[in-house]
Amino acid sequence: MFGQLSVAKLRALGRQAHALQVQSGGVVARRGERAPGLMAVASGLVALSLKTGEHEKVLRLVGPGESFAEAMLFLDQPMSLDATALAETLVVVVPAEPLLALIGSDGAFALGMLRSLSRRLQELVMDYEATTQHGALERLAAYLESLAAPGLEPATASLPASKTVIAARLGFTKETLSRLLRHLADQGIIRRAHRNVILLDRSRLSAAARGARSA
Repeated sequence: MFGQLSVAKLRALGRQAHALQVQSGGVVARRGERAPGLMAVASGLVALSLKTGEHEKVLRLVGPGESFAEAMLFLDQPMSLDATALAETLVVVVPAEPLLALIGSDGAFALGMLRSLSRRLQELVMDYEATTQHGALERLAAYLESLAAPGLEPATASLPASKTVIAARLGFTKETLSRLLRHLADQGIIRRAHRNVILLDRSRLSAAARGARSA
C-alpha cells in the first residue's frame, strides 16, 4: 500500500507517525476504544480477535508489512476487535488526518487502499465459507498449504503463532489441532519440526484440503 508513495510523501507521512513497542501478550488496541490511527506492523505479530463469553475467535493474524484498523478510521467508529501482540511487536501508527488527506490527494494511493480492503473482505468471506462448509481437517490442510512456498516438495510451513492461537484462528480447539497434525504425520503427509511443519506430500495435502478422505 505505502510502496506506491513517492519518497517525499512517505517521509512526510512518517514525520506524523509514531512507533508503538508492545511486549508479547500486551494489548495493542482494545475493542470499544478509538483507534489512534492506521496501525502497520513493522515487526512481530498481532492477533485480531473477538471474544464471546469464554470463547475467543482469532479472525486475523497481522504480520510485518501488514496493517489493520483502516475501516475504523473511515467509519469514525471504535475498534470492533481486540488487537494483541503475540510476540515482541513494533507497530507504526499513522494518524487519521494525514492519511485521509493523502487518500484525497493521491488517487493511486487511494486505489491501493481500496484494493487492500477488498482483498481483506474477500479473505473474510473465504474464512466464513471454510468455517461453515469445510471440516477441520480441510481447514488445517488448506492453512498449511497457504504457509508454504508454492511448487516445492518437501516444503516448510512455519507456524506464525502458538497452537492455541492457530486453533482459534481455524475455528477449533488446541486438542483438535494436535490430533489432526498427528493424523497427517502418521499418514506420511507432514513431519513436525518444532515450530515448523515439513510438507512431505503436497498432492495428498491438497487432496485433504479439497475434502478427499484418502488422507
